Amino acid sequence: MNTPTKQSPADDLNALITSKNSIEGEIESQAAILRANNSTLVSPLTDGDGFPRADIDIWAVRHARVRIIRLRNDLSSLLDKIGMALEHIHASRSAEATTNEETPPPSLVPFAKVDAVAPRSPAQLAVSPNITQSYVPRTNATEGTASRGSHH
Repeated sequence: MNTPTKQSPADDLNALITSKNSIEGEIESQAAILRANNSTLVSPLTDGDGFPRADIDIWAVRHARVRIIRLRNDLSSLLDKIGMALEHIHASRSAEATTNEETPPPSLVPFAKVDAVAPRSPAQLAVSPNITQSYVPRTNATEGTASRGSHH
């Protein structure tokens, strides 16, 4: 396995992903050995009388099974390391974003305009009249609702 060096976290993550792809490829090649022998990880290696099956290469099947199990364990460990690396990268980028004072705040661009809210609807019940006053323009349809708040 690769030993962490003084690379960037993104480079370390890429190395882990390359190792993951390699392990997945080897698992697939071992699974191909099982398929070639009409076998799985759990299929019996003996016939109904308890003798080794003559239609499969028992040594190759046993070796492939053991190798797949070990590779799956390695892959599981590697996926945990990839998860931690992703968390580390995300945390460091979040820290950079909060400490970088040159970054302007995101602009608040409205994506929808509410023309009216039905009386006693979930929308009306979820928003207080003062908040509604801030966002609803005063028109004939909203005159009654807007008059409850302060006038600007």
